[in-house]
Amino acid sequence: MTSDSGAPRPWRRPPTARRARPRTSEHPGSPHLRPAPQAGPGPAADRTRADLAALGHPHAASAAPAALPARRADAGALAAAFGVDFLSWDESDPGRRGRALAPYVAQPVREERLAATGWSGSGRQRGELALPGAVIALAEDRLLVHVRVRVTPFRRLTMTPTCVRRSTDVLPYPAAAPSPSDPEWVGLDSYWYELLVPVREITDQWRVDIGAVIVVPPLPTDVRDGVVPP
Repeated sequence: MTSDSGAPRPWRRPPTARRARPRTSEHPGSPHLRPAPQAGPGPAADRTRADLAALGHPHAASAAPAALPARRADAGALAAAFGVDFLSWDESDPGRRGRALAPYVAQPVREERLAATGWSGSGRQRGELALPGAVIALAEDRLLVHVRVRVTPFRRLTMTPTCVRRSTDVLPYPAAAPSPSDPEWVGLDSYWYELLVPVREITDQWRVDIGAVIVVPPLPTDVRDGVVPP
């Protein structure tokens, strides 16, 4: 190259190329990608534990993370089925109640002992409907399920108690509820019970802590002619 006067121009080295620097975003994070704040236990859970402590329940001391929704639903269904069997009995076939309650508890437990748990051994009562409610986490593997059960008591028509018999189970899992009608009994008006059923996960299955079940109103201990005296 030459200048206008004809003299050659001196050659110059081009400037060293500058390394491109990464452009820093003015907005380092999108508000839509920020993690949601951890939710605390809240006053509702504290009130629930306080209510359980007032009832004297042995598992109401501390809070724990809840189980998965599917597992909680499974525990609620188990507690509802247990409530129907727990509030059903027939003095003419007491062993059936023990066989019905056996699958709910951790083995080994004698069926004769289960049949006598929460029942005086007299009278006839049929659980007909159960509605599972709130499920409260007590520990990693423990839940407390609130269940409402509708029951129908019966009054004896004969003067003498019915002879004890043993029914034959046609299917593997018998229910404790007796038949809807019996020639020696007459059905009375139905009532609602409320139960707090503690369950524990053992080998991936829920089992009921039958000794800690709370029934409201409390189950009667004095039964005459198959029903509670006024």
